Amino acid sequence: MTAPAEPRNLERDRTRRALARFDRGGEARDMAAAVQSALGYVPEAAIERVAVHAGVSPDAVRSIVESDAVLRLTPSARHRVTICTGRTCARRGGARLVKLARRTLGIPLFTSTDDEAIHIEPFRCFGECAMAPNVHIDGGTRGAMTESRFRLLLGVLVRR
Repeated sequence: MTAPAEPRNLERDRTRRALARFDRGGEARDMAAAVQSALGYVPEAAIERVAVHAGVSPDAVRSIVESDAVLRLTPSARHRVTICTGRTCARRGGARLVKLARRTLGIPLFTSTDDEAIHIEPFRCFGECAMAPNVHIDGGTRGAMTESRFRLLLGVLVRR
């Protein structure tokens, strides 16, 4: 019996593609820079993947990122908007919210607006399916999000 397939996750996929360009045991700093180029920053989940690929500890990778003036562990924008794209949220409108954010802000996923007001990214599941679709804004969850409410929230965040 085979294990169930791991759910698709855009952040993980982009991290995997960025690391695929490097030989195992390569420079962790260069790998972290490639991940940041793909995602806009080096998220915690990518630290472990970089560490495994480079053959160093996650603490060593974290230290490299923290000590490098170019690399960062968090998005550079003032506001981080994460949209749930898990099965329930996507079916209840999360997928439309991703498209709305991209269209409204005029940026692709894992990037920030030119004025660095908002950084948008999808996330597989927040574990709060009863309130779907969910959006995290600066770490706080907003559930039962509608397109009109989301458009208003994005407008407020751009002005802040």
